[in-house]
Amino acid sequence: MKSFIITLFTVFLSLATQARFNETWAYLMKGEEKYFPASSPITDIGCFSASVDGDGNLSGGHLTPPQLPGAGPDMRYHLVITIPWSTTLAHIYLDPKLPFRQRIIDGIVARCGPFNGVQIDIESVSSKDKAAYLKFLVAVKNALPKDKMFSVAVMARWADHKKKNPSDAFDYSFIGKVADRVIIMAYDEHYRGGGHGPIASLPWCDKIYRYAQETISPAKIIMGIPLYGRSWQKEKTAAAMRNPEIWTDLRLRGAQLESTPENGGSYSYTTNVTMNVHFESLPSLNAKMDLYATKPIRGIAFWRISQGPRGFWDQLYK
Repeated sequence: MKSFIITLFTVFLSLATQARFNETWAYLMKGEEKYFPASSPITDIGCFSASVDGDGNLSGGHLTPPQLPGAGPDMRYHLVITIPWSTTLAHIYLDPKLPFRQRIIDGIVARCGPFNGVQIDIESVSSKDKAAYLKFLVAVKNALPKDKMFSVAVMARWADHKKKNPSDAFDYSFIGKVADRVIIMAYDEHYRGGGHGPIASLPWCDKIYRYAQETISPAKIIMGIPLYGRSWQKEKTAAAMRNPEIWTDLRLRGAQLESTPENGGSYSYTTNVTMNVHFESLPSLNAKMDLYATKPIRGIAFWRISQGPRGFWDQLYK
């Protein structure tokens, strides 16, 4: 039965005329409305973001859908909810015994009125808070007006990761049953703080898609595609130094010493630093879209507007 549904959905996608995907999402930061590409097949805008403050109230982000010149009348706008990256904060916010959880839900309901949907993007959830996180998603879904689309952004996961981390909070199967759409953030294969490498290599993306397809209905899968790059500094240039090391370094560099009783000693020098930069190009973005276009999914989501290569939106789907 499952294979029949997937085949039927694949046929449905192949009948699309202009767009290669049923839905094309893109995220937009408040203040970057001028970068909205009028000539694009975008169907859904993720308004990024209303963040939860220390008291559990929503702050920042769009209060109403932005006015975007060239946006079609059928464009849907989604209020994106985030929290600061902190497993401790996530633990506190998701605890049903504390007042913050209900305060967050009430704030979402109060603010979502002018939007077509709400998206939860909470990424710093530890395995010990898995149950609380999943129950929070259910509570938000149940509290929203019935006409609001409910979507959840999830961290990239794959089969081997799940085997090694069976208690991982991002339970694709469960979330896929609760949410109307699941946006899979298939990027940051190499991330800030780790070693340098591709933002999202094609084999890695395929591995993530295959796990999503096994756990989530194809009609709900939205595959995230990065438009950004990252730079990594190879050498560490900031360090604590012992006093004898300082005098040796000063002598070897031939630097000019400055010293006062008030401030102690100091000197300056210039050194070469190797930077490794990885980014998405037009060919790599097209390769990802070609990959996902062959799969039975609902659509794709770009992170984010203003970060893509020059001419990207003009050539999209042409």
